[in-house]
Amino acid sequence: MSKLKLNACPDCGVEAGQPHKSGCDVERCSACGRQRFECGREGHDPLFARWTGIWPGRAEAILLGMDLNEFYASGAYKSFLIKPKS
Repeated sequence: MSKLKLNACPDCGVEAGQPHKSGCDVERCSACGRQRFECGREGHDPLFARWTGIWPGRAEAILLGMDLNEFYASGAYKSFLIKPKS
């Protein structure tokens, strides 16, 4: 079995498991699922949206049998990238 290589964020450079740096193009807003830098919504949780080592939504899209475009266009991202309200 090969090991999965987790990469640093391609924009802000943080390692897997770390919150993105401010202004990162890759970070998703945990309140709406869109790119964080263009969103600005209240209630964003940087720890929920931390860098996982792979592109946001990629693993989920693969498991659902979708490509990333379909994952976002279909709204499936809302089930995975938006933090549930408590």
